[in-house]
Amino acid sequence: MRITVLALGLLVALPAPAQDAAAPPPVQLPALPPEVQARADTLLIQGTQHLVAGRRADAAPLVREALALAAPAEDVAQLQGMTQFDVYSRWLEGRSAAMKVRDFATFARWAWRTSAFNLLRAAERNGETGPVTPDDVDDLFYMSYGLVLAGEEDRATAFLAPFLAAPDPAFEIAFAKDMAQRAVSVQNWGGQDKPRAARLVAFAIAAFDRPAARAPDAVRDLYRVQGQILRTAGDFAGARAAFAKARKPGTPPADAELALMFALGEVDAGIRAVQQAVGDTPGSALSRRAADRLIEVAGQSGSGNAATIAIYERVWPLYRRTLKIDDLPLQNVGSVLANLYVETGDPAKAEPILIDLLALAEKRWGPESNGALMFVLELAASVEAQNRLAEAELLYRRIWALALRYDIYEPDDAREAFEGITRSLLGRGLVGDALAFTADGIARVRAAKDINAWRRMFYLLARADALEASGALADAEAHAREALALGDSDEKMNIAAMFDDPNVFARARLAHLLERQGRAAQAEPIRRLLLARIEGNDMIPWEGEYRTAALLALAANLTLQGKPEGSRRFAERLDASTRIYGLDSPQMLAVAEPFARALLQSGRAAAALAPARLALAARTSTRFTGDAIRANLSDLALARKRTEAARLMVEAAWKASRR
Repeated sequence: MRITVLALGLLVALPAPAQDAAAPPPVQLPALPPEVQARADTLLIQGTQHLVAGRRADAAPLVREALALAAPAEDVAQLQGMTQFDVYSRWLEGRSAAMKVRDFATFARWAWRTSAFNLLRAAERNGETGPVTPDDVDDLFYMSYGLVLAGEEDRATAFLAPFLAAPDPAFEIAFAKDMAQRAVSVQNWGGQDKPRAARLVAFAIAAFDRPAARAPDAVRDLYRVQGQILRTAGDFAGARAAFAKARKPGTPPADAELALMFALGEVDAGIRAVQQAVGDTPGSALSRRAADRLIEVAGQSGSGNAATIAIYERVWPLYRRTLKIDDLPLQNVGSVLANLYVETGDPAKAEPILIDLLALAEKRWGPESNGALMFVLELAASVEAQNRLAEAELLYRRIWALALRYDIYEPDDAREAFEGITRSLLGRGLVGDALAFTADGIARVRAAKDINAWRRMFYLLARADALEASGALADAEAHAREALALGDSDEKMNIAAMFDDPNVFARARLAHLLERQGRAAQAEPIRRLLLARIEGNDMIPWEGEYRTAALLALAANLTLQGKPEGSRRFAERLDASTRIYGLDSPQMLAVAEPFARALLQSGRAAAALAPARLALAARTSTRFTGDAIRANLSDLALARKRTEAARLMVEAAWKASRR
């Protein structure tokens, strides 16, 4: 961890980057002197206590005195007759504007005024006596939520006290439900609001999960949200404990809790729990209904690939014995398991599964059927991941040959085969062959009339890869710009929660080519736009690969320009990756290696030493050590990565020593 700390020494305090389309700043309210704010809070809390107890006449003067301290005199003077609603509307507008830009300190000040206004109306409402209802004071709930997100938990706790002490539990229940709903909402906002959700949940749990608590359902909802937050952060043990508290006593674990058992390596215990849930004898042979239930458990997002692999490894043999290729569950489980093996760096395990599925599909539907070609592509990807590029090319060409025969380039499998062949040729250093192949393919695609714009973009980007490999960076840039012109404009681009959007890839490729040509400053707005649009979609996982790739690309761009923000972003990701995934994890390497390279390219060799050391230590750990005697191609690929890491370290050390 010492090296991580060294890397984090590169952090520089910088203002947050400007958002793509920032909302206008809210009307600011100056903070009151602490003693004045404390007095106004005390009066408002005392007024609330009187209202909850039914003493409306006693509450009114206290609330008016609080308003006189905290609101402008001209506004307070108009809090009567019809003019009061003009004042209230203006306060609401200020509150809404502050919320839009997530300025919670200003939001809480406006909400304090709107809360006081509604309390005053409840106190002075003609013809009503007795305690107020939760609806009369729910603005205080809203204000307390703002106080927590502004970091003023102590004030929020003070405003909560009258409801916890009220004889009628309806107030506590209403407040707890409100907090639980707002916690869910903040969590669903995603992006920069996720840390705020954790803060809000922690506050609400501390407030409402207490001896003699009167809102158990809301507390369980809060624990459920906390479980989701901890799971996203990689704290599977903490998430599991939270999910356990989210269920009613005597009820079986929910799917989210079960999935975490597998994520924590408790595979047998998880299977027994599922067997018990479906009525099977725990520990007996796996039944079809238990297997189906396990697949539902595996569908819990955020529990990690390890959990899904552990489940699918148990289900696959049963499905293979009992189902036919016509059955979608067999196809899905085999395909998902194989793809996960590839994604997690174990493609050799994927290959036999895909060979088996391909043979079944060819026998059932024929070698040129869509069902068979789907597995050809997946098999090619698994072989390519093992660095057997010539074999992968043959598989990709099987699909491309059909595209040539029928002169049809629209289907996704044709486009993916085109990209795969290009990668296979470039990976073997056959740049001339890749140029000739992509030139012929692009000519055919341009001549075709039935290919939509998105697929044309993918073909052009594959051609750009070949041109870049040949050193023709200007031509590669031209192809990237041609692809970009076919897609959505910056204003209309709306990145979907998917991972094959050519609008994203075209911009990323153009930015990369600009950076390679020493024009990183021109690429920066593109990098910022992509990250902003990705973060603006709540359906895209905040810690997922899509956002992470965009964030690291921006960090590299800024580092190339020598901007401290780049090192700060890299160091933050490096710290998170090592803390959550470990010092020898692929996630850590995905940060450390580009960090070191960007620092080297920007002339900061001494700073590059820290991330370069991390990368080399990981690459030489047992996790990334192959068997050189067997000379397996996957092991050779690992050895090549180790060599690259060593060269990176040596280059950094050499350049640092020369300064």
